Amino acid sequence: MSEAALRKALADSIVETLDAMFFTSCIGDPDPEGAPPGMAAQVPFEGSRPGRLTVRMTARAARSIAANFLGEDEDAVSDRQIGDVLCELANMICGFVLSRVEGAAELRLGAPRIVEPGVPPAAAIVHAVETGCGVLEAALEMEGRVCPP
Repeated sequence: MSEAALRKALADSIVETLDAMFFTSCIGDPDPEGAPPGMAAQVPFEGSRPGRLTVRMTARAARSIAANFLGEDEDAVSDRQIGDVLCELANMICGFVLSRVEGAAELRLGAPRIVEPGVPPAAAIVHAVETGCGVLEAALEMEGRVCPP
């Protein structure tokens, strides 16, 4: 699969997952000078092309998305619930994008976990969106070769 196809699959996965499961709309590209990500979750995967997907977002976006997912007021959502929802969001995006890029290939998702929100590696395919309550960014790293476009 080409890098362009991977980028499109990642972008589509983010938008569709946020919309369908987290009742959150993407309103455009983030401001490059915007707030830095404050939280991150990562999902490793194994199979024909192992790798990992990392979702990073601002603390404000994480709280809003968690409240939407849980059907709670933002003030009522605990830090633990925010972390759990962030892990679930990463898991859903990872499963969605991998089903598009690897199709019938055998892949096994690992357990999502909270990680430090560091900078994605240069080789990662990254897509970021503005949600209206902050920035969400996903970085897909896969071993193996990406086919030319």
